[in-house]
Amino acid sequence: MIITYTRPAKTKATAVGERNRARWTRYLRKKLVSMVPTIEIMSAEEGATNAARNMPWDNRPCWITTRIRIDQMAVIEMLQARHLKATGKEISRAEVLAALMAEGLERILGHANFGGSTADTTNG
Repeated sequence: MIITYTRPAKTKATAVGERNRARWTRYLRKKLVSMVPTIEIMSAEEGATNAARNMPWDNRPCWITTRIRIDQMAVIEMLQARHLKATGKEISRAEVLAALMAEGLERILGHANFGGSTADTTNG
C-alpha cells in the first residue's frame, strides 16, 4: 500500500502547525550554536544568504532549493505523517529536515569525515 503525506487543509492541525512552525529550526540553531564556533556559523550563513538572493541588489534571502533522492524524500514525508498523527500538528518538510539535522548534528560533527575524531566502521 502506497501512502503519501497529504498536508491538512483548513483544519486545527494547520493552525497549530503555523504557530509552532519554527520550533525545530530554533532547536537546530540552539544546538548548532552550542557545538560550532560562531564565526564558522556566520560564514556559512553569509555564503548561503548570498547564494539565495534573487538579485544581486536584493538584501533578503529567499528559499534555497536542492535536489534530494527519492528515498530521502520518502523519509521526510513519512516523518511528516507520523508527526501529524502523533501531535495533531502539521510540520513542513523544512522543519522535518531541521529536526533530523538537530538530532544528528552531534554525531556528525564528531565523525572523522566531518572534522571529528571518531570513525564509523559500519558506514565508512
